Amino acid sequence: MIKNYQRRHLRAPFKETVLYADGPYVLSATAINISQGGLLLDQLPSFPEQDNVPLLIAIPQLPSFKNFSILKLKTFSKELFSREVIRTRARLVRREELSQNLDNIFRSRFGLEFNRISPTDEKIIENFVVNFASNLIYLQTLIDSFNTDDEIKERVRALAEILGYDQIEKIAQLRAEVGHDYKSLQWL
Repeated sequence: MIKNYQRRHLRAPFKETVLYADGPYVLSATAINISQGGLLLDQLPSFPEQDNVPLLIAIPQLPSFKNFSILKLKTFSKELFSREVIRTRARLVRREELSQNLDNIFRSRFGLEFNRISPTDEKIIENFVVNFASNLIYLQTLIDSFNTDDEIKERVRALAEILGYDQIEKIAQLRAEVGHDYKSLQWL
């Protein structure tokens, strides 16, 4: 029997650099996703096993793209997002070994839980996740009507690029990735 477990917080893909402190050193990591409760880091050999690791995260402020003209979508760039920088603390709650092959031997994913976050910073993350989810639903709707006309095809490609999806040639592959991200917003 397969059970669905609902997450405590919505999460969204978040492929950004995060800074953290390990003793006197400031190091960087790549995040995979974020929620009000924490984030998942990738491409690290280790992470400090302390209760209050300081983090510095720049959260992009996403607009709602559904009312953008096709020209505005095509000329919009991720660099145009304003960012809110938050300072918080987190603790390691999960380590996931990626593989036993030699290419990934020194690489793991680390699930972090925020344990000292201000209500203002929590709201910044919540706004990012809600706006990303809204834009993801819009993208999924566009993908579902992909073959109706050329403007929708252009909108799909432009919005997918803005939201951080690689230039994918096959719409079926993009549909699968967007569908996966949509399901993982809320469900395990």
